Amino acid sequence: MSRIMAHRGARNLWAENSLLGFRNTLEYGFDAVEFDVHLTDEGEMVVIHDATLERTTDGRGDVRKLTPAERKQLKLRGPDGALIDECPPTLEEVLAILAQDPSIEAWVELKSDADNRPYDGLIEKAASAIRAAGLAQRAALHSFDVSVVERIREIAPEMRRLVSVNAQSAERYGGLAAMMEKVRGLPHILGVHHELFAAEFDLIASEWGVENCSVWTVNDADQMRRWIEVYPGFIVSDDPVTLQSLMREKEPAQ
Repeated sequence: MSRIMAHRGARNLWAENSLLGFRNTLEYGFDAVEFDVHLTDEGEMVVIHDATLERTTDGRGDVRKLTPAERKQLKLRGPDGALIDECPPTLEEVLAILAQDPSIEAWVELKSDADNRPYDGLIEKAASAIRAAGLAQRAALHSFDVSVVERIREIAPEMRRLVSVNAQSAERYGGLAAMMEKVRGLPHILGVHHELFAAEFDLIASEWGVENCSVWTVNDADQMRRWIEVYPGFIVSDDPVTLQSLMREKEPAQ
């Protein structure tokens, strides 16, 4: 069976990239949780997807300009848009929660700033925090930016690596085939958007291997059922509870 990855801390169920969400993922026993990290000018690693605050918090402006005091005053938005009494967490706070479960994997996306530039020093700081939390053997670092993943290999060779790709990013390399050839041997897992995966299934299966891929982000129950039959290495979902239930239906009776 494929393994289940809770996307952004299961953002369709709990506030995106929230400590609440990460705690709840432990209760369900998912195989992995995926989340995003930005770096502020003051050196804090903040777990948040966007380079700006507006969509997921009650704040405004660039994440990188946040001070620790300002971050703590923010409130996150839940799946329904309502504010919850929780601010965007730091990477260290999230890792401390995940370290409580000896089996769950942490898949950490290293983001770029509002100008789409990788943060200087983020790879080194994130790798150091993961090592300090005792999670190096069950963590992975990833990015859409191939140059970032190449740098991850240099800085943290003991950690797994993932390159994400969708139709738009593949075109920057001249198409999916050219992109896969460029990154061959670099990532342990290729993270493919579900629409691109479906459109280029034969190419991916023959040149990369379905078992060496994750498919993201699969949220519709019918889509979940289709991908469960395909057996990629990971199925990534904003609603991993439904995915888990559907996968259990496929398990053979004891």
